[in-house]
Amino acid sequence: MSTRKEFCQSCLAMVLAGMGAPLLSGRRGDEAKKEGEGGKEKKMIAACGITCSACPATIATQKNDDALRAETAGKWSEMFKADIKAADINCDGCSSGSPRLFNYCSVCEIRTCAAEKRVAHCGQCPEYSCKKLDEFLAQVPEARQALEELRKKAKG
Repeated sequence: MSTRKEFCQSCLAMVLAGMGAPLLSGRRGDEAKKEGEGGKEKKMIAACGITCSACPATIATQKNDDALRAETAGKWSEMFKADIKAADINCDGCSSGSPRLFNYCSVCEIRTCAAEKRVAHCGQCPEYSCKKLDEFLAQVPEARQALEELRKKAKG
């Protein structure tokens, strides 16, 4: 699989292309709500600030959509030069509390760090923003924006 930097660059490219990031994370109590025509739509935010509700793995899992799983596995296999099967595309979001996570999310250092520090997202960490997070956020600036918005919201 690719390096973390390559992965983050791919996520950013897909988001900018309107495809949703290839891997995003989940919720742990902090949910940004977005007004939609039919009511409120919940946006799941990961420890790192990425939005998992736009992730095709999360969407495919929530909708139990095998066609989307197969499409995503094909795209990610090519993108990350890895053998990813449709059966691997099952993820409820990295901070959902569910054991169903995409492989990369299950070994994410940022997710692990937030869990160890018992914070829902890095914006709640007293060490915000650390070197590990800054390296990630340099590749995914929209995640930094999400964390900053969560920090502002918490301060009132």
